[in-house]
Amino acid sequence: MLYNQVQDLKGTIRVYCRVRPFLQGQTNGQSTVDYIGENGNIMIVNPLKQGKDARKVFSFNKVFGQNVSQEQIYIDTQPLIRSVLDGFNVCIFAYGQTGSGKTYTMSGPDMTTEQTWGVNYRALRDLFQISKERSDFIRYEVGVQMIEIYNEQVRDLLVMDGSNRRYPFPFSF
Repeated sequence: MLYNQVQDLKGTIRVYCRVRPFLQGQTNGQSTVDYIGENGNIMIVNPLKQGKDARKVFSFNKVFGQNVSQEQIYIDTQPLIRSVLDGFNVCIFAYGQTGSGKTYTMSGPDMTTEQTWGVNYRALRDLFQISKERSDFIRYEVGVQMIEIYNEQVRDLLVMDGSNRRYPFPFSF
């Protein structure tokens, strides 16, 4: 219980920023990231603007630079997995424009080695490992949902039959 109180003190909502590493074929010279601070700040430069308008600072709980591994990203979210097994609800939400690195961070660039696994696969591995360790005295029922919201369409990412099941988005703005 003390463990979950510590998690609560860290904040029930945490916002992280990850600067995705350049992919093969992308040039390193096109980065707009000027500075990543230890305090969760990131400075972005707009090369099309001049003076003070060219730089903007954004604040997060933590910023992960391009050289941060998939494992290092997961280490910050890993404590939430234990909270799930203690009965707390957890949502890990990736947000950003197309190509910004959501899939890279959540699933990983490929599944060939555990080293490249993203947050999703690492979380599932830990969930099942911890539940197995506790199986002598606790029985868990695990449910997982993975959805994508894109162009006001909700798509179930776990449908296995290739149908890409879509659900109507019930909100209008």
